[in-house]
Amino acid sequence: MEFNFEKAMARLTEIAELMAKDDVPLDECMALYNEAAELAGKCEIYLEQAKFVVEQTEMKASAQ
Repeated sequence: MEFNFEKAMARLTEIAELMAKDDVPLDECMALYNEAAELAGKCEIYLEQAKFVVEQTEMKASAQ
């Protein structure tokens, strides 16, 4: 399955809202935290790749 940055960010927001509730059991909070950590890592890699593409495009444009 292909990574979708926007869906990952939406899920991270959803996880944050769920974890902010007082009635979420600790086990569920831990599972949500683990999911969020994995998603955040994937988002960071995606953003690093996007930054690289932008920098490469800028370098090509400035060389012309």
